[in-house]
Amino acid sequence: MVLLEPVNGRCCFGKNCTKRQKNYIIDVCYPYILKQNPSRILPRKDDICCKEVRILQTNVKGMMQCIVDLFTPEDEAEFDVQVMLYLGRYCTQPPFPTPPYEVKESSCSNATFLD
Repeated sequence: MVLLEPVNGRCCFGKNCTKRQKNYIIDVCYPYILKQNPSRILPRKDDICCKEVRILQTNVKGMMQCIVDLFTPEDEAEFDVQVMLYLGRYCTQPPFPTPPYEVKESSCSNATFLD
């Protein structure tokens, strides 16, 4: 089963994104989403761009698609839609892989160390 999000600024089970949210994300992610960003540098996970994308995606998953759906032809000419959508995934991933093991306390409190 394939679910497609509509292209009218509505997504995610009836939730709307706003032009204000779109403009804010464009503002904070501007250097990373420009089509003329040939180096394709991505923001650090603690950058304001990723922080705001995480907040937006926390509200409702898929909100970056909703933001892209609000793009005007002028926005699409200036900004890379694929990078915008990628930021929705990239910024919400943990910065480091979660280890597959649990760290347990060591019982070395009585150990003596040699110089």
